[in-house]
Amino acid sequence: MSRWFTLFALLTAVAALPLLLVSVRGERHVPKPVWVKSAKAQSGDWKWSSASTGTVKGKVSFSAKRPNQPMVVYLVKVDDAGKVTTQGQHAVPAELKVSQKGAKFDPGFAVLTRGQDVTFENDEEKEISHNVYFLGDIELDLGIFEQGAAASHTFEDYGEVSVHCSIHKRMDAKFFVAPNPAYALIEGDAETFEIKGVPVGKYKLLTWQKQKRFKDVDMPVEVKDGAIADLKVEMTR
Repeated sequence: MSRWFTLFALLTAVAALPLLLVSVRGERHVPKPVWVKSAKAQSGDWKWSSASTGTVKGKVSFSAKRPNQPMVVYLVKVDDAGKVTTQGQHAVPAELKVSQKGAKFDPGFAVLTRGQDVTFENDEEKEISHNVYFLGDIELDLGIFEQGAAASHTFEDYGEVSVHCSIHKRMDAKFFVAPNPAYALIEGDAETFEIKGVPVGKYKLLTWQKQKRFKDVDMPVEVKDGAIADLKVEMTR
């Protein structure tokens, strides 16, 4: 019995050796995520640039002390039944470039607009490899790339994106992809927001928190031509 046990242990160790060597060299690449929970949105054939617009503004209140972390108030266009509909053709912000120098994503937080490009640059001064993979509402693996190389991705869906490197376990960032340009970033001790140039129609106002401590809000709002929709957004636990 002991002979068979010894043989089994030896074979197991030999089988694990390649994985161990890869891990020691710093090239272990485990993540294989796929797109699973991303929120889909279609642009449709109407344009923001030719639409009549209004403004959505408001004040956010909190039922308890809020963490010193950013939150996003954003709008999703819906039909008369309250279901998500086309979000319109809109201008997309310029490409966001993310540095990886010093095994750190910089910026480590950003709000993107659906359709925006992000390029992750391995701009290390030494020969260090990096990987980029996403978890959260949007999941994808961009693979490993060497010093001086880069990997790009266009965010066609919206939601939360947690960004990681499989080689450096403490290397991470977080993005939020808004479905359209109608959003406001609330940081520090700010409690008010204003979203201008919103095409006329019905929407859902939603919130997203980088560090979730309160229940996210989901409330209806109607935007009228030239008018201001003034809202109270209550964040409760």
